[in-house]
Amino acid sequence: AILLSYQGGTTRNDTSKFQHHSQQQHTVDDVMTVHSEFLQRSLKECLLTNRDHIRILTKLMTTCLLFSDQMKRFIETTQIDNERNKLATEERQKRQRKVVDTGQMGSNREKRKIREMRASAQAARRARIKEQTERISREMNSESYKHMIRRFDEVFGSNLAEFMSQLMSDSDGRHHTHLSNLCTRLDYNEYVTRSMGL
Repeated sequence: AILLSYQGGTTRNDTSKFQHHSQQQHTVDDVMTVHSEFLQRSLKECLLTNRDHIRILTKLMTTCLLFSDQMKRFIETTQIDNERNKLATEERQKRQRKVVDTGQMGSNREKRKIREMRASAQAARRARIKEQTERISREMNSESYKHMIRRFDEVFGSNLAEFMSQLMSDSDGRHHTHLSNLCTRLDYNEYVTRSMGL
């Protein structure tokens, strides 16, 4: 997310600079020169001129997409969304009943019946929540789930380490201040470099 916001900010800043500089040019050749410089700077600052950066960024994004797909499957198999929707519906119905109950001035018998219905609904809800929690815990404690998470962590970590080491080695040059800035923004508290031994 930081990388995408960095790239978006870079492109916006360069676009406004380009528009400002192009308005000051007097010939078509001058405008073409400013435009060419803008394109080169945009490509460089969006990391699109270095094949190694593109390759590792593609790996990182692919890993994120695969992880997202796996989590979507996990949610579908554990039916978390179905349970969440049921609970949301129950909450909505509970609020509606409360409004109706406060508006009614019934006998003690009717009030007792309403309290019993509420208690029964609450007990059923607690039982469903407990069942869902146990089902999700079983899934999360299964060896296949743990293996999947470990594998994604290893792949993402190695890709991130490779990307950060490439950025750091490329940012050492005088002419790559945008890479130095990106390294600082991605690793502002040096957590990545410390945890990955870079």
